[in-house]
Parts: sequence; structure tokens; C-alpha cells
Amino acid sequence: MSVMTGRVLRAFLLPAVLGLGALSLASASAAPAPAQQAGPEQPPSAAQAGLKFGFYVGDEQQPTTSRVAKLGSDITFPQGRFDGMILGFTDKSPISGKLAIPSTSSYFVSFRFMPATGTVELVPDGDATGVVDVDTGATGDCKEVGTAICAHTDVTSKVFIKLSDVKVDGKVLDVGPNCRTAQSAVVNIKALVPLAFPAPPVKVTSTFATPGFTGCGVREDLSPLLTGLVAGPGNTLVTNLKLRCVGSAGPPNGCGA
Repeated sequence: MSVMTGRVLRAFLLPAVLGLGALSLASASAAPAPAQQAGPEQPPSAAQAGLKFGFYVGDEQQPTTSRVAKLGSDITFPQGRFDGMILGFTDKSPISGKLAIPSTSSYFVSFRFMPATGTVELVPDGDATGVVDVDTGATGDCKEVGTAICAHTDVTSKVFIKLSDVKVDGKVLDVGPNCRTAQSAVVNIKALVPLAFPAPPVKVTSTFATPGFTGCGVREDLSPLLTGLVAGPGNTLVTNLKLRCVGSAGPPNGCGA
């Protein structure tokens, strides 16, 4: 394997992990199943038919930032969003949703002098799913997030991390059209989030493992190198989750058209 290959892999590892981190965040956002309340301390009764909700993943105060454990490097990802549905208001109400995270072009300098760029795409492996426990009242747990309605969320999201358009020192590194993690990365997020407006952003930190890569390289197999540089446990992701909408009404606070 060439020296350039090693440099490229290292430079590209960061974006991949970042993507995984973003996915994590999105999961967390899926967790908060906002409820449209009839009263200040009562969750919406519309849950029987399903209640829409949405969260931003990352904001100006705390953009989504992922640290790749093996590289000791941080990467910032563009703001994403999660749109989902909560079904019922039992102690453990099921929720599901879809994550939308823009692909990102990343720039890194490996070995202090070799510039590398590339595009990272998060490919969902099914919907994010989980459960929420809804609480009400201005005291107790909800006091921590400053709203009368809040929820303890436990959500799992699965996503493949795909790499493309890789360049090292301005020269194309052909990773091919199918360079991605061999398995989807599994991100579990547990957080206490607000389910009413005005809703302050909630800072969330999670830890995840990055799977090995497969299908990378045309002239030579770059998958083992990427796996060795990036795959493994102990990666962290920090972001702000901000409630965007609740219920089927129109803007500014409803999720309807």
C-alpha cells in the first residue's frame, strides 16, 4: 500500500466518524416526542392517532461536534433535523422518525502537511426507533429543562457512513462508489428533553463505536487501512437538540404544512 494511501485514509477517517456522530444526534432528537398540550401541565391527547414532532440537531451555540478517538481529532457537522411521530402516552410510549443530515465536505491536513478533502454521507439503515416517558409539571425533572412538559428519551439509530470525492494534495483518490462501513453504526441516546415552547436547547453527549469499512478502493483495497485508522469504540459526539415543532398545526410551532 502506498504512503499516499495511508495519509488519505487517516485524513478521511475523521469525516466518517463525524457522520456517525451526527447520526447519533439525530437519534437523540427523535427521542423527544413533542406533545401538543391542551393545558400547561397535560400532554396532548392527540397521541392516540400519532403526534408529530421535530428537532434541530445542532445550533449556533453548540454545533454537532464529533471526536474520533483513534485520531484525537474533532469534526463539525452541518445542522440536521429529525422528524418523527409519538404513539400514545404510556410510561414507555413508542416513537419513530427519519433523520435528515446534509452530506458534508471535509478538509484536513494529515501529518501536518498533506491536505485531504472528501464528502461524507450518512445513509440511514431503517428508521430511528425508541421509547419516551413523558413527565409534566414545572417542578421535578421538567425543571431541569425549563418547561412544563418534558420526556426521558431512549432512542436507537442505525446509519451507514459513506465516503466519496476523496482528494489528497489535490489529486483524486479513487475510493469507488461503494466505500462505506460494512455494518451500520448503532447509536443509542438517552436524554431529558423539553416537549413544550418556549424550549431551550439541550446539550447532549453520547459515545459510539465505528464499524469497519468495506468496498473502498478501485486500484487497491483501502478498506483495511480505513478500518485500522478509524474503526473502534470510544468516539464521542456533542450537540444541542432544539425543539422545532410539535403537533399538526402550521408554523411557527406546528409541524404541519
